[in-house]
Amino acid sequence: MARPSRKRPLRSAPLPRGPVRHLHFPGTGLSIRLTGADAVRDALLGAINGWQPQVLDAPRPGDRRASLTAGRDGFVARSPFYDGDLSGLDRAGAACALIADLADGFLDGRPGCLALHCGAFRFAGDLIMVAGPMRAGKSTLIARLTAEPDVTVFCDDVLPLTPDGQAIALGIAPRLRLPLPRAASPAFRAHVAATPGPRDASYAYLAAPTIAPHGTQARPGTLIVLDRHDKGPATLHRMTPDQAVHHLLAQNMGDLGHAQQAFALTGDLAARLSCLRLVYADLEQAVALLRRAFAPDAGPETNVPLAPALPDPLHAPDRTVAPVAPDRRMAQRGDVMLRRMGAGAFLWTPRATTIWHLNPVAHAVWTLLELPGSAADLAETLAEVFPDVGRDRLTRDVAALLGDLLAESFVADAPR
Repeated sequence: MARPSRKRPLRSAPLPRGPVRHLHFPGTGLSIRLTGADAVRDALLGAINGWQPQVLDAPRPGDRRASLTAGRDGFVARSPFYDGDLSGLDRAGAACALIADLADGFLDGRPGCLALHCGAFRFAGDLIMVAGPMRAGKSTLIARLTAEPDVTVFCDDVLPLTPDGQAIALGIAPRLRLPLPRAASPAFRAHVAATPGPRDASYAYLAAPTIAPHGTQARPGTLIVLDRHDKGPATLHRMTPDQAVHHLLAQNMGDLGHAQQAFALTGDLAARLSCLRLVYADLEQAVALLRRAFAPDAGPETNVPLAPALPDPLHAPDRTVAPVAPDRRMAQRGDVMLRRMGAGAFLWTPRATTIWHLNPVAHAVWTLLELPGSAADLAETLAEVFPDVGRDRLTRDVAALLGDLLAESFVADAPR
């Protein structure tokens, strides 16, 4: 159940008002020109805790330039981080555009550092990072956790890390998609209604008093990958080392230069973390399970047993690459780098920035491709290992995997 908070809501010092102002948020290398947009400026500051901007009459020399201008049909935003203008924005949408610029500016000034697309919170001590695929419920879970008075929320979207592995809170309030899920509890609905952050018909910033101020640091201790189902109890599962590195790589937003460095940094981070998967259907059950597992007031009798690791799919389910023909013979390319980790492996090519994760079955397929073969050939070999899986199903799955590997230039047509 959501708990009422006794802390004060986010507050920022008042800024001078005027027709044209330039704002510089320290650490971003960014100057934002506001024209007739005092209302958006106020909304922006209402969604940020402890990140006070400098107010300037002109942009700082050397800064990237962003702007927000009041137009006839709404606000118009121009950013140095994307092409074209965003127009017709309402107050909350314009504040969201500026917040995205602040996060991009902060990361842009820290090349070589990890930055994860994740949520993060802590009860006390080390930070708990929450990641997952789209629609896994990450933002909703983090928003719900802002109602827990003994939780400090670091982010729901962007988590930069320092070179020595400390996580940094940007002070940005979580943004929740509206309307709330039908199953949202009355207490959570009341909490969302009571937070004063900017909002519109589609999104609401929860400027709760439990948001960590900008610049707060903590050591990451746990990675939790969300796996939302339609039904079933909330359970925590172990995660294999290669699965943990795979998810950290998938969520990295930082400029790490090349694949070798990305693999080294994420591998080092994963080795320092407890890596778990949270399978859940009900939001309140998920929060209750997290409290039992991590809250300092949970007694020893509430210790949560960890279920075994769950397998990853053979190929990426959200990719739209066409499978190869079942009789098309493929082979490994000679310039591919392979790094084994546990039963899985990672692939990349020299000077590439993309790393591909192979789960144990995909790793076995890759190993078989040391000799040329087709999806039908490989399925025949795998059928000896997976006698309960139909040959047609194996062939389809291997053909889809080969399509992905071909699209990434890890395999090529075998010589005739």
